[in-house]
Amino acid sequence: MLAALLQVSKWNTLNCRGIYTVTMNMPIFEKHGRRLLWLLLLLLPCAGLQAQKGKKQPAKNLQDSTLADSARISKQVIQSTRDTSRSRVSDTAVAIIINRLEGYTLMLNELGSTLKRGYDTAHITEKLPLMDSTLHVIKNNIAALGSTPNVHDLYTNKVMLVQLNRILKMWQDDLFQHYAKLVNINDTLQQVRKDTAMRAVPTEDELRTFYISQLTSLIMKFRQIDKSNKQALLQIGLLQNEVAMRYIAVNNQLGDMEFQLDNFSRRMFIKDYTYLWQPKKQLQEPTFITVLKDSVYKNLQILLIFFSVQWPVLVIWLLLAGLFAFWAYNNTRKIRQRHPPTEAEAILQHSRILYRFPVASTLIFVFTLAGLLSVQYPILFIQLNWVVTITALSYVIGHSIPRHLLNHWIALVALLFIYFLNNLTIQATNAEQWGLFLAAIACIILGIRLRRITKHSTLALPKYSRNMLMLFIVMSAFSLLLVLTGRVTAAKIIGATAAISITMAVNLVFFVDLLMEAVYLQVEANKHSSTFISFIDFQNVQSRLKVFLYLFATITWLMLIARNLYVFDNIYEAISEFLEAGRTIGNTTFTFSSVIIFLLVLWISTVITQMIAYMFGDTGQNAATGKKKKLGSAILLIRLAVLGLGVLLAFAASGIPMDKLAIVIGALGVGIGFGLQNIVNNLVSGVILAFEKPIEVGDVIELGTRSGVVKEIGIRSSKISAYDGSEVIVPNGDLISQQLINWTLSNRTRRVELLIGVEYGSDLKQVTDILKQSVKGWEGMMENPEPVVLLYQFGDNSINFRIFFWIMDLGLAGTLQHDVLIRIYENLQKAGIQIPFPQRELHIKSVDPTILQQWKPEKPPGEGASS
Repeated sequence: MLAALLQVSKWNTLNCRGIYTVTMNMPIFEKHGRRLLWLLLLLLPCAGLQAQKGKKQPAKNLQDSTLADSARISKQVIQSTRDTSRSRVSDTAVAIIINRLEGYTLMLNELGSTLKRGYDTAHITEKLPLMDSTLHVIKNNIAALGSTPNVHDLYTNKVMLVQLNRILKMWQDDLFQHYAKLVNINDTLQQVRKDTAMRAVPTEDELRTFYISQLTSLIMKFRQIDKSNKQALLQIGLLQNEVAMRYIAVNNQLGDMEFQLDNFSRRMFIKDYTYLWQPKKQLQEPTFITVLKDSVYKNLQILLIFFSVQWPVLVIWLLLAGLFAFWAYNNTRKIRQRHPPTEAEAILQHSRILYRFPVASTLIFVFTLAGLLSVQYPILFIQLNWVVTITALSYVIGHSIPRHLLNHWIALVALLFIYFLNNLTIQATNAEQWGLFLAAIACIILGIRLRRITKHSTLALPKYSRNMLMLFIVMSAFSLLLVLTGRVTAAKIIGATAAISITMAVNLVFFVDLLMEAVYLQVEANKHSSTFISFIDFQNVQSRLKVFLYLFATITWLMLIARNLYVFDNIYEAISEFLEAGRTIGNTTFTFSSVIIFLLVLWISTVITQMIAYMFGDTGQNAATGKKKKLGSAILLIRLAVLGLGVLLAFAASGIPMDKLAIVIGALGVGIGFGLQNIVNNLVSGVILAFEKPIEVGDVIELGTRSGVVKEIGIRSSKISAYDGSEVIVPNGDLISQQLINWTLSNRTRRVELLIGVEYGSDLKQVTDILKQSVKGWEGMMENPEPVVLLYQFGDNSINFRIFFWIMDLGLAGTLQHDVLIRIYENLQKAGIQIPFPQRELHIKSVDPTILQQWKPEKPPGEGASS
């Protein structure tokens, strides 16, 4: 190293000599030349050493750079503090400034940690190529459309564009939120920079040194965070630009697809191909096989892209399938464990679909739901979904109907698959036109034959089976007419809709039966458990649930038909516009949608309150066991809370201002003043019953001449189940204002009193012992307090005893009283003690002779003659 230093020194000396020779001849050095020369001779060796050191260390580490920056900033701060223009504060105000420094330091630390966490944009940058490839495929599809574009292809492109639009919009929202956070950080930094209080400098030297170190550290943090924030803003801005460009491109394509679909809706029944009987002049037309291959390849591309974008939806459907299969298996296992084999098999045989075909039932359940709820999905995905559904349904039907009906069903499924295949083609061909013609004729013949068979069939068919078959025949005939007149696209849509409508109607019937069987197995598996399912009476719930499920199936079937006819979007938009249009009555503006939402929320809250009363109220099943519901009168509070919450949600969901609620309350106040006092009294009494709890559901009460078991404590009135089977509706106000006897308020024990009379002359000690012996040792009778026998009184005909004993449950009073009286009678009979009946002695003082004469017996006629 020493040699190197010498070489550097020698090189510098030679260079200095050259410089000396040159500079001495310059005029500028005439006066101060020697002094400048010696200064250069001193500086150049140092510069050489620094250059040599730089060769040894080509890059300084970050720590040295930070220390250098810190030293430079500290030097700048020291120089600025020497400036006399800066304000100086007294030592007493230094604490305030240092606290502010510490506050800024903590704030910058939080901002720094926020920036370090940052926003992970990897999921966006990684999927941008997928967006580009999807847009490329869609553009190629649009460019490849023939003279008779397939509406299914247009709709598939629209579906994919809608999915991309949704994802890009979500990305834009996320990026905008993060960008807003970065802007807030930048604003905060600018506020720190503009703080003039930081220019004050302490007067004392030691405090000034401490202040300078703190301020230097703060400036370093500020610069680092400001630099990181600007870099993050730049990155987010660039990414926002890329997302926005793709978002604009997707919106442009989406607008084009919507225009073409609207144009198709208007021109749906316009001729788009030659008549069937005319010769084909389009010699350049590709063959059906070529079109089919291209169509399948294109749809597979779209499907793969859809799976890559919407894979979480597929995972949800798979999880739902697993949960349904486990649910059915678990209920079947519970039924087998909790019932004897013969009884369990009899219960399971009621489930003719779910128990016999568990795998097919799971496929029908999941894929039917997926098909009904998949409103905007690619056409290939929907058709594959229906293929799986119909295949599983065919397996179930094959074991449930006669052979001749099964053959007709297989023919119908084959026609449906043919229409599915035609729906995938992107261009009309001569072979496709003839195929649609033959398929329409086959559908008409098949529908007529099925109507004849169902007319004389003994099978339990759905109610509107023949009507559905007539609709199938009419739509098939219309499709035949369209294909004859060159409306190939319209014929394809109508024919496919006809086949889908009849097969999906059958599928929905089995779907409803499947759900009913699942509920049945759930109730039977948990009938003897302590869960709320055990309170459900399946026979009562079955009819209501079935009506609801059939209503749901009918609505979804109509939606399915509208989607296949490609009028669902138009109908949806028309209904939405009608419901969202503003209506004005006086000064009040409303929409029908808000009214419907308001009524719907109120109806749902009312139904929930009724379900709560049914599930947790007393249905009469616990009266014999003497058990009370655990919730008791708290059910009323729950129902009131649900109803009140429903009213508030109805106002909020419908968009009605809450100040309107004050108007409604004011109107109710006026109504109360005029004639609703009794109703309000009952409502308030119901709330008092809920909080004070003088009675609960399941209590045995007496109110006036009425007695029975409390079945339900309602909001306005309560129900009492009388012992004769009737149900008494009692206003809650009567339960508060009248005298009420509650036999089971704290417990169900009860004292029973018996009155026994014996004849005069009986041994009273013996009678007492017999009565005590007769009331001991009974099951259900309490030993503490023990039974008591007391001589009550000397009656007119008997000596009366009173017997008192306590029973554990008042439901046993009648039975125990019956058994005890029988034993007392038998024991008294064995002891020869009589139970007297009422007797009266008659003393006659005087009698009319004529009456005595009438009492004398008449003599027979023979005796009078002989005398």
